[in-house]
Amino acid sequence: MTRDKKYIFYLVALMVLLMSIFLFRTSQYDWSVTYSHEDKNPFGTYAFSQLLPSYFSDGTVINSKKTIYELKDSIGFDKNLLIIATRFSPDKEDTKILLSLVESGANAIISADRFGGVLADTLGIQIADSFFKGENAFQPGDSAAIHLVNNSFDTVQHYLFRRGNIPNFFSSIDSVKATVIARNDYHQPVTIRVELGKGILLLNSTPMIFTNIYLLNNKNHELVGNTLSFLKNKNLYRTEYYHLGRMEVSTPLRFILTTEPLRWAYYVTLISLLFFMVFEAKRKQRIIPVIKPLANSTLEFVSTIGNLYYQRGDHKNIAEKKIQFFFEYIHSHYRIPVIQRDDTFINTLIKKTGMEPATCRQLVLLINKIAGSEKISKDELIALSALLDEFQFRM
Repeated sequence: MTRDKKYIFYLVALMVLLMSIFLFRTSQYDWSVTYSHEDKNPFGTYAFSQLLPSYFSDGTVINSKKTIYELKDSIGFDKNLLIIATRFSPDKEDTKILLSLVESGANAIISADRFGGVLADTLGIQIADSFFKGENAFQPGDSAAIHLVNNSFDTVQHYLFRRGNIPNFFSSIDSVKATVIARNDYHQPVTIRVELGKGILLLNSTPMIFTNIYLLNNKNHELVGNTLSFLKNKNLYRTEYYHLGRMEVSTPLRFILTTEPLRWAYYVTLISLLFFMVFEAKRKQRIIPVIKPLANSTLEFVSTIGNLYYQRGDHKNIAEKKIQFFFEYIHSHYRIPVIQRDDTFINTLIKKTGMEPATCRQLVLLINKIAGSEKISKDELIALSALLDEFQFRM
């Protein structure tokens, strides 16, 4: 039980340590580009998602992780669609549904660093990187600016960003269908408007303008707001499928793994069970039963037999057994012959045992007397026992 308590103490200490590290750890930013509406890190779009409802007072913002094909029945011809991704390369079916919705009256804004697939071929657009193409390639300077060129907006205001985060621009556009809405400080188009049927398709090559780190910087929110002003004041569907995918956990533990407190509790429980199994896997020593030693029944037997003889008054028989035991002991320990119990025997016994000569002689004479008598008295038996006891005491 003491060992089990020690293991339990270790497990509890480990759990407390893990919880302390988790609760008191220093908060660090994650600089990965997610564009997620729930992500508060620099390159998430949490701030943008909080501002979106203010741009559509008569509508609702609906976040989704479905494809355009899956949303075709929800969007309809009078809704808005927003997509922010690193690369937008829809397949043939998604492209067909997107163009069909826009032509029917829906408006869409798609912001991506790269456009490809059927959509890019259909609209005749190409994306290039200002670092490697154009007369301004490799020019020094870390800051870049974007300004609106549409007469409906303030074309003088410049919105600053880090150049490495907004390097892409439209190197090829269909000038008949497309109208430039915004340019970078190299006068390269970064936002274009394409009218298709009854709707408008806005394409943007700088999705970083929607992230937390830039949207909350100076007046950059005005750039985003002016871009969104081309949308209808109706419901807006935003899908994150083209950057984040489904983002669904396939395990039945989906709810636990997607909730941070429950996820940590689940992990701590698994670790605790693992430690418990490791410690308990050791073979435990079974309890050793206490076995009482066998009682020495010889003494009890001798006492019983002695009492029996004594009660019957057979003193001679008791004396003979004592004498026989005495002779066996003398013969086995001192190698003294006991057949002739004369003076020679007495002298030999005195030398080897160290008994007093008088006592030794008295014992041998009493033994010889008892051997020659048919009966002996109680006093003689007591005297014999006393002499034998003195002999054993001296041994």
